[in-house]
Amino acid sequence: MHFAGKLFLVCASFIFYAWWKTEYLFLLSGTIIWNFMMAEALHRWRSKSILSLAVCGNISVLGYFKYKNFFFDNIAGLTGMPSITEKVIIPLGVSFYTFQQISFLVDTYRGKADRCNLLDYTLFVSFFPQLVAGPISYQHEITPQFNASDAGNLNYNNIGQGFFLFSIGLFKKIVIADSLAPYVEKGFDNALALPFWDSWATSLAYTCQLYFDFSGYTDMALGLGLLFNIKLPNNFNSPYKSTNIQEFWRKWHITLGRFVRDYIYIPLGGSRKGSYRTLANLFSSFLLIGLWHGAGWNFVLWGGLHGGAIVIHRIWQNTGGKLPIYAGWILTFLYVNACWVLFRATTTYDAIKIFKGMMGMVNVGFSTALTLTDDFILLGACMGLIAFTALFKNSVEISHEMKFSFKESALTLTFFVISFIKLYSYQTFLYFDF
Repeated sequence: MHFAGKLFLVCASFIFYAWWKTEYLFLLSGTIIWNFMMAEALHRWRSKSILSLAVCGNISVLGYFKYKNFFFDNIAGLTGMPSITEKVIIPLGVSFYTFQQISFLVDTYRGKADRCNLLDYTLFVSFFPQLVAGPISYQHEITPQFNASDAGNLNYNNIGQGFFLFSIGLFKKIVIADSLAPYVEKGFDNALALPFWDSWATSLAYTCQLYFDFSGYTDMALGLGLLFNIKLPNNFNSPYKSTNIQEFWRKWHITLGRFVRDYIYIPLGGSRKGSYRTLANLFSSFLLIGLWHGAGWNFVLWGGLHGGAIVIHRIWQNTGGKLPIYAGWILTFLYVNACWVLFRATTTYDAIKIFKGMMGMVNVGFSTALTLTDDFILLGACMGLIAFTALFKNSVEISHEMKFSFKESALTLTFFVISFIKLYSYQTFLYFDF
């Protein structure tokens, strides 16, 4: 791709990011300049001290914007003093582009990242399809694509796949996820108590909402990337088909999982220092995954529960334990669904409210949060969506097999038009703050 094309994409990406809040464009630009300078220093001296300084700079930015309130609120709670800090608005996608730049620094130190000019690096970080919701990509897999000789050429196969992925992603987000959002909010945020059926309907609605929201973002990112001949890494591979918790994490938020593996789990020792150290490293990694998702103890607990499940599964594997496939799928899905309750709950009370209802500790009737009709329609819709994700190929797999006949093109256009019509209806954004 020639200089003008790269410059155009950088300007488009900056305008896209500034559209939400202009002042945070200075934050993005500042982190890009900082990390580029640190990478240049690492290319010259290959010093652990420089790497530590550079990584600490990134963590400081992330810590201030994402965890400052959490830290001071907890200090205030322990000391009994009122919190003295103003609420900090989290910049869009700060966790994504911070992790992406940390990976570049570490890869530069390890000799795995190619040296590049400032324009190429800026484009790698700010490329708008992946900027606010991932996937978290590595420099050595993206920048060479921008510099390929055919990067600026029209590729009709990429355009066809890209438009399909963008359209299906938009449909997932606007039509499916956002349609479930009002029911989730009623159950989690508005109802004082939720009986059995309401609780299950609410929890399953969120399990579906989160999946179609985030996988929708990812499909749109992959699709937009393909329109520019850039193949971004896939972030989802049918995670609700998983028959154990380890498989789930190999299929859910794939790029976050590989980042944690490459830059946290393996540097901690991975599986090289004995079984007990391996289990400790696994659990610690998932605590950090939980904290990465949000500044709250519910996220830490959510990460801890997944880490604990991973540890138990590893021990089970090492002792030769096996479950029938269907039993493994049911157990994994129910556990993931229960953990999503903690992930979504604003307060501990909200989570307990849902759990008590799911276990039948309230009653088996229906509350005013959802009507009898709402309950069964919502349960049926969610079970249908879950069955669809578990039984059929995902959108990325389908896109690779598409021949783009008139029938498939018409179907793609239908998804796009329906989504566009609903674009300005009720919307909620889940992953932008992560």
